[in-house]
Amino acid sequence: MDDKELQYQRIEELVFEYQAGSSKAGLEIIQSFGYDPATKELSRYIGKYFNLLRYGVINFKDKDTRLFIRMFVSEQAVRDGLIPFYQYADIKKAARKKVQMINFRLRHLTDEEIINDLCYILLKLAKRYKKKGSKKNFCGFVYNKSFRGELKTHYKYLFEDLLYSKDIEPLEDFIDEDSEITIDDKWYLDLYFEKETQELGFNWILGRTATFPFNQLTRFERTLISLYDHKGMTYEEVGAQMGYHRDTIWSKRKQIKNKIQELLKKPPCD
Repeated sequence: MDDKELQYQRIEELVFEYQAGSSKAGLEIIQSFGYDPATKELSRYIGKYFNLLRYGVINFKDKDTRLFIRMFVSEQAVRDGLIPFYQYADIKKAARKKVQMINFRLRHLTDEEIINDLCYILLKLAKRYKKKGSKKNFCGFVYNKSFRGELKTHYKYLFEDLLYSKDIEPLEDFIDEDSEITIDDKWYLDLYFEKETQELGFNWILGRTATFPFNQLTRFERTLISLYDHKGMTYEEVGAQMGYHRDTIWSKRKQIKNKIQELLKKPPCD
């Protein structure tokens, strides 16, 4: 039995313990799916849906995500285009437009409220779950349809007319999360010509004053750090400033963090 099977088996045990009245098991289920109430850290399944609902972050490689978006799409060509593993640019653009509408409908909810709703839905499914056959398990029950269907039902009062709604501004063009990003010096001059002496300003972004590990980053990556971490802009504000969609900024910042962590494991010799 491999690690994944052991994990599925452990979650299965937790579900039955939770059904028997164990609140501790309920907490462990939530943690297993990616949210730790103690540290407020988000990851895995719950993190995926939170980032989708709050920030519009779409992983098109994830079938579950594509099928959730598909529930809100009425155009048959787009519905069909979201089924295969690979999506063309027009399908992605239509999907992002629909997710933007979902984000707008949930704008009045706080981060904590969305997270609590996701945890509530997960535990609701845990209470409902019944074992059906030796090859079936709770994780499959959640992934295959139940969670995304329950999520849509939970927000029915907000999503009621979303399937056919067209009342939204068109999205700007954006790049996929795996694309390479480059930018020229003139853009930096326009943005930072008054800020050259700042610690993370123009000279730092160009790499002139950047020290390890930041001198190993690209100009785009240093610019994103300067705007988000130094100036305190939101993902949306950084995206507007740099001309990219906010979920591109979110994805790239995540990549930057991982890149820095890897660089710090192998510091340069003096």
